[in-house]
Amino acid sequence: MSAKGILAQAARKLKAAEVSAKIFGNAFNPTGARTGNYILRQGFRGEHMVRYYPSKQDLNNTRVSKLSHQLGEKLYDPDEIDRLNVLERRKARGKGAPKKGQGKRALLAKKKKR
Repeated sequence: MSAKGILAQAARKLKAAEVSAKIFGNAFNPTGARTGNYILRQGFRGEHMVRYYPSKQDLNNTRVSKLSHQLGEKLYDPDEIDRLNVLERRKARGKGAPKKGQGKRALLAKKKKR
């Protein structure tokens, strides 16, 4: 194949890639230069960021709970009370967490010392 034929074939490939990019809504970038187009395709993160960080009111509520704790008053969290009740029931059945230093790893270490 001659040099003209190779160049013509490359030009046809480029033209086909350009048309394909237009049809499918992709960015046509024949040189492969970094364009940052992938950042533009990503969704807007604003809503997620707002939901991630606590609101001022939530921060004030945590401050109130810390203050009440310092003053000696106890605020009750029903979820925490439920969690503690579940732990008590599990311990009564013998399913609770082992005491510190009596778990699997500690028992294996004791066996190795013998």
